[in-house]
Amino acid sequence: MSNIIKLKASTEGIGVNFYNEKAEKNFNEIIESIKPLVSSQTSLSMSDVRWDLDNMKLGHSDPIADSLLKKIELRLQN
Repeated sequence: MSNIIKLKASTEGIGVNFYNEKAEKNFNEIIESIKPLVSSQTSLSMSDVRWDLDNMKLGHSDPIADSLLKKIELRLQN
């Protein structure tokens, strides 16, 4: 599992577009590895994770999840 999530640019507007299936699988593996470290009441769905695409960073409203997600790097691929 890599701590880098590759995204691709899209002309369809702002949103999360994984570069390929491997990048999406990597994101899901990262989320699964974080789940045991946060409260069971903390949701880590794609919509609960804050995707700061301007700064290419992940975040969350839960402080523990936020600190774990800050270690993940987002990269825009061509």
